[in-house]
Amino acid sequence: MDTSLISETEKFHFGGKVFCSDGEAGILSYIMTAIGTRRVISLGVKLGRFVGKTVEVPFSSVLDATGNGVTLSISRAELAASQTTVEGTQLDHRTVVHETVSGSHGTLRLFATQPQSGELAFIVAHALRGNQDLLLREEYILKIEKDSISATVPEAVFQTLPAHRLDSDLQSEVESVLFELAPLHVDFPGMRARVLDSILYLDGNISSSLRADIVEDQVSGIAGILEIKNRLIGDDILAADLALALGRDPRTREQPIGVYPRLGVVRLSGSVHTPQQKAAAEKIAESFTGVRSIVNDLVIKPKSDILNVMAASSGGDGEDIVPGKFVRHTK
Repeated sequence: MDTSLISETEKFHFGGKVFCSDGEAGILSYIMTAIGTRRVISLGVKLGRFVGKTVEVPFSSVLDATGNGVTLSISRAELAASQTTVEGTQLDHRTVVHETVSGSHGTLRLFATQPQSGELAFIVAHALRGNQDLLLREEYILKIEKDSISATVPEAVFQTLPAHRLDSDLQSEVESVLFELAPLHVDFPGMRARVLDSILYLDGNISSSLRADIVEDQVSGIAGILEIKNRLIGDDILAADLALALGRDPRTREQPIGVYPRLGVVRLSGSVHTPQQKAAAEKIAESFTGVRSIVNDLVIKPKSDILNVMAASSGGDGEDIVPGKFVRHTK
């Protein structure tokens, strides 16, 4: 399985929360696969967290499934009234995973499927070798039957299987690695690093696209991280893209507007001809991806047609600063 698809799979954690369209409804008790196949056809949901009946719903009602829980398209009332009952192979946290080459045994911790189709993508086997959890791709799964899953993995491959670590452990290591990069401390207020299902999501703003690449490079070597979604927006890219958008919009086209972002806080400086153009520039910036807030320092000057590129960065239109005679003061 191409690791670029891991984040797109549906991941079913037994005992995880189940959410309906109108709120939390229960926990995931089991999944059901069609007999003789690897395709999930229904889910068993225990209503409530401690006392409650277990109902079955079709896989087609699943909107999303991650370590945060399973989200269904139906309401809690519809879930409670579900009469779905299908014949299939029931799998849960007690299902034994047997590796035929090594003879090792473990239990099923996670079952991941392709979205919409429900076809098996991979499983995570708990304590398959010692106390280590291992990720097994669908190509190594030999058979799925009642109470057990058989897998066949060549020994050379078995030695290289990725360990599956707890998200909390991976989160701690990611934060530790990033904290050791002292030059990045100034970027921390704008960026977020979050691990979910062994996938690292990097979101928010950073001072440059180069620094975004540095962050990804530093965390890419952490064992157990299966994929990195780097969605950090560098101030340099944000400034260029927003300036282009302002230049293309008929309301602000050809107006001398400067764009100066700092971790997503964008200052608009320069001048426009009318109050309407000032408001339009702010509206365009507010709706732009990566913009956290706006400081609108544009001034209204009906005849202005240049941006004073050497003006002080404190805001407003200003005037070009022309270097004068430099005098060195010594004692």
